[in-house]
Amino acid sequence: MEGKGFFLGGLLLFSIAAISTAKNSPNGSPKLFVFGDSYVDTGNWPRNVRGPWKVPYGKTFPGKPNGRASDGRVLTDHIASFLGIESPTPYQLRNTSKNTQQGLNFALGGSGVFPSWKNDTLTVQIDRFEQLLKENVYSRPCDLEYSSSVALVSSGSNDYSFYAAAKKGSKDGLPAFTKGLVKQLAADLHRINRLGVKKVVVATLPVIGCLPIHLIPPNSYQNCDEESNKNARIHNKLLLKAVKKLNTDDGKKSTFVVLDLYNAMVSAIDRFRQGAANTEYKNPLQPCCSKIVDFICSAEGVCPNPKSSFFFDLTHPSDNGWNAIFSFLQCSLNKDLKV
Repeated sequence: MEGKGFFLGGLLLFSIAAISTAKNSPNGSPKLFVFGDSYVDTGNWPRNVRGPWKVPYGKTFPGKPNGRASDGRVLTDHIASFLGIESPTPYQLRNTSKNTQQGLNFALGGSGVFPSWKNDTLTVQIDRFEQLLKENVYSRPCDLEYSSSVALVSSGSNDYSFYAAAKKGSKDGLPAFTKGLVKQLAADLHRINRLGVKKVVVATLPVIGCLPIHLIPPNSYQNCDEESNKNARIHNKLLLKAVKKLNTDDGKKSTFVVLDLYNAMVSAIDRFRQGAANTEYKNPLQPCCSKIVDFICSAEGVCPNPKSSFFFDLTHPSDNGWNAIFSFLQCSLNKDLKV
């Protein structure tokens, strides 16, 4: 990724996931289908390219690189654990795994709703899902097992970072771009539902302005970029409106549900600050990795104890960070993922 700007989210490598809530259902075991970027990608990043398949990623869990943009678990792992299943197999490894009946992960770090840092868009990933349905790899929508599924969607940050780089930081055209992006995202949510996924849960953008990529010297990771956070809140407000319309058009109140990733991350960062006196990392906004090359953490720059940090690199929470964030998402998941 190149350039800095009002909304430079970096290679947030971000996502969509389709999740079954059949954990407590007699209709069959849960299935989790994941779409999007690196907040949920668990292994589709190319193995021969610098990134999540290289050291020091995976240092905390499972102890070696495994395709996740963190030192440990990412959002997908927490959602899968919540459902009582293993994280789904990455799409690129589907032919080498016997564990595809619990779902698949189509997400690719760097991808977006629109073509961005990766050409692998959300539409392309949903196309792959639809093709597997046509091939009867998974049960058709009329089957009870499939009808209890849910989609969790979290996407858009890469689109804004790509837009900011292309515009060299200019805000000209941003309102129209945001409206178009949310419109396409809503269409993607509707399409997933039409393919038979019973409930679609979409995450808001995270607190973009608090990602370390915005806070490098001279800021020295002290203060969040409020302009970027304001833009994220505008996006999220439009998303809430779009989801409300989808539910109205669907005739049901809870087919489409919003998961508030933004405020969960704000709360998690605040809690980290409150307990910072007892940790190695006094500042949650300072990443564990101090040496970044092309937005990828280098092994020479990783901190001795990533478990004490909140962010692992310039854009991704650490294993510890995701644990904290997910703790603030659980209540809404308990309520909203009931079919």
